[in-house]
Amino acid sequence: MENFDRWSRLRQERERLGLSQTDFASIGGASKGSQILYEKGKPPTADYLANIAAAGADVIYILTGRRERPASELTDRARLQAAIEVIEEGLGDRRLPPAKKAEAILTAYELLAEPAATRDNVVALIRRVA
Repeated sequence: MENFDRWSRLRQERERLGLSQTDFASIGGASKGSQILYEKGKPPTADYLANIAAAGADVIYILTGRRERPASELTDRARLQAAIEVIEEGLGDRRLPPAKKAEAILTAYELLAEPAATRDNVVALIRRVA
């Protein structure tokens, strides 16, 4: 399952950068067919990973699920996704009414815009207040 998640994150990074499979493969020095295989779980080469990292892909996130770049440098969409993930992780099994959950997501989104904020700090804060 972890292997699937890892390469699912590869696709997410490609989409975050707004690139087609063909364009992303070209940046990585691979063919579209190889890109498809990578997104299905075939491990890419180190050269491919280095090339897509140079183009802005967060390879640490692809491999580990953790963002290397501060959340403040993410696109709005990626920061919103990070905020939702932080709230989900921070709440665990606890539930919030929809209006409160939306407020918590907005707060996490705003916190993640701060250069000093880290995902772990925001998760810890959510756990304390939820």
